[in-house]
Amino acid sequence: MTDNRERIHRSSRLTGRFMRTENFYRPIIIIGGVLLCFASLASGFQNKRSVETLPDLSGIAWIESDRFLAVHDSKNPRMLDRARVSIIRLPQAPSKLEVETIDLDWPPPLGPSSDLESIARIPGTNSFLLVESGERIKDRPVFRRIFHIRFQDERLKLLSFTEMPASVINIEGTAVARAGERLIFIYAERAGGLPQTDIIWADLQLEPLKLGEPHRATYRPTACKGEGWRPVSAIDIDSRGRVWVASAFDPDDDSGPFQSCILRIGQIEAGNARVALYRKPQLIARVDGLKIEGIALREQQGRIELFAGTDDENYGGALRLIPLKP
Repeated sequence: MTDNRERIHRSSRLTGRFMRTENFYRPIIIIGGVLLCFASLASGFQNKRSVETLPDLSGIAWIESDRFLAVHDSKNPRMLDRARVSIIRLPQAPSKLEVETIDLDWPPPLGPSSDLESIARIPGTNSFLLVESGERIKDRPVFRRIFHIRFQDERLKLLSFTEMPASVINIEGTAVARAGERLIFIYAERAGGLPQTDIIWADLQLEPLKLGEPHRATYRPTACKGEGWRPVSAIDIDSRGRVWVASAFDPDDDSGPFQSCILRIGQIEAGNARVALYRKPQLIARVDGLKIEGIALREQQGRIELFAGTDDENYGGALRLIPLKP
C-alpha cells in the first residue's frame, strides 16, 4: 500500500489482464467478490461480517481444501473500520468467491493490527503467524508484532503475540519451515528499489512465542529488479523445503501499472536449520498488470499448486491460481 493516503474501495469491476508464465501468455479475469451474508458466531474473540468486494490481499496462506486465510494492510489508527483478516473460499461458479472478514480481539496497548503484510502457516498444524510490517514514528519502532492464531471449529483464536527485532522495517514476506525437530521463522524486508535484500531466519518457539538469534543471507535478484521493484513481497516454503518468493513492481501510483514475478530462490537445509540460497534463482512466472503481495502453496495428494494474492490498490485484490510447468 502506498503510504500517507486513504483509499476508497470501489465497486466490483471486470478487468481483462494477461499473465505470462515461462514462455506463454494466458488471459485471466479479475472479478470482485460477491456480497455474501454469514451468521455471526457467538464468540468473545471474533465476529463475522459480509463484504461487497475482495479487499486488497497483503498476505495469504492455505488453510485446507479450497480455503485460504488472508491479511490486509489496514493502518492503525487511520483505518480502524477496515478488514484485517479474512477467510476466502475459492469459487465454485463464476463470480462466487466467498469472503468472511474476521474481527480478532487485538491485545493492548496498541490494539488492532497496523499494516499486516504477511502471514505464515506453521507446518503440520492449523496455526498461523500474522506479521505487521513494522514502522518507525519519530525514530521509535512501532507496530512490529507477530500474532500467533489458531483456526479451529470454524473460528480463529488469538493465542499470543511477540515483537519483531527493532532493526527491521517494511517486512513483506514471512514463512515458517520445519528443520528436523525445530521450527525456523524466515522473513525479509521488501527493500524497494534496492539491488538486494536479506533473507533472515531465526529459531521459532511457540510456547511462549519467541524468536531466536537471527541469521542472514543476501538475496540479489537476477530478474525483476531495478527502480520501483521490491525484491521480496511474499515468501512461502513447500514440503520439500524449497523457498518461493514474489517480487513486485510498484510505481508509487495507486493506479499502477503493476508487475510481479515469482521465483524459487533457495532450499531449507534441515540438518543445519538454515536457508541456502541458489546461485541463480529460478524464474517461475511473470505476471503483468498485478501486484502480488501474497503467495500460498497448496499441496494435496502429492501435487503442488501455487496461488497468488494481489494488492492492486485502486483496483482491489484478487486471488488466482498460477500455472506451473509439469
